[in-house]
Amino acid sequence: MKKVSILLGLCITVFVIASWTIIYSNPSPCDAPLVGGHTGAPGETSCSGCHSGTDNAGAATLTFNIGGGITQYVPGQVYSCTVGISQSGVDKMGFSCLALRDFNNSTTGTFTLTDPLRTRTYVDGIRNYVSHKPCAADAVTIGVNQWSFDWQAPSTNVGNITLYLGALATNHNHATSGDSPYTRSVTLTPSATSGLNEISGEIINSTIVPNPASNLFTISFNNLSQNKIEIGLYDLQGKKIKNLATETYKAGLVKEEFSVNNLNIQSGIYFIKINIDNKQLTQKLIIY
Repeated sequence: MKKVSILLGLCITVFVIASWTIIYSNPSPCDAPLVGGHTGAPGETSCSGCHSGTDNAGAATLTFNIGGGITQYVPGQVYSCTVGISQSGVDKMGFSCLALRDFNNSTTGTFTLTDPLRTRTYVDGIRNYVSHKPCAADAVTIGVNQWSFDWQAPSTNVGNITLYLGALATNHNHATSGDSPYTRSVTLTPSATSGLNEISGEIINSTIVPNPASNLFTISFNNLSQNKIEIGLYDLQGKKIKNLATETYKAGLVKEEFSVNNLNIQSGIYFIKINIDNKQLTQKLIIY
């Protein structure tokens, strides 16, 4: 009976050791940790805060594209973003990104996932981020990885905005040594036609949502006192196409909804002009 017990014990021990060896000597391919913000933005480190290596000294090519290369933002507008890393022989890469107001380095805008299987949004402290998921750190093909997501600009003019990106190309040795960290940043200024300047202190926070629009769009603004206001639609040459509204609005939030079909206009770029006492506030409107 003792021999049977000893043999059984040995079998269990061998099984446990073998299982441990299989699990830990062959880790899951999805072994990239979920970490907080390391974008190189003010107040935080880049990926070099944990990994060895000097920022931007590695051999990888890193691309960070916002809205096809925009330098200005229109309040409320959504922009497609892509991050790409390529380096021969590397099979694991990652990134983290956030958007901050230059004025006070506070989070601004909204990240939306277009590929939820490969990207995630998260909060670290009082900042909002978008980054890769663990399995999405594995290269699409050896040497190449890419992610995509959307960023919506804030609904009002908040001054200059900078999007910060921290990225990493790793040697996949399950340690923090021998890796290459990278940083990028893109600063966006408010569009000159975003229409968020005040008209003699009478109107603030004017927005058009959605923009671009294909069907309905809403013009909204805060009217600080009772005013007679005219809202007009103009083409690129400055010719008035249609008067949208002429009313005396009470103080408070004003919202006016319009139908593209009812306006009978084609796809293209237009301007909405809000007039008070011959003073104009102008905003770009894109119809598609």
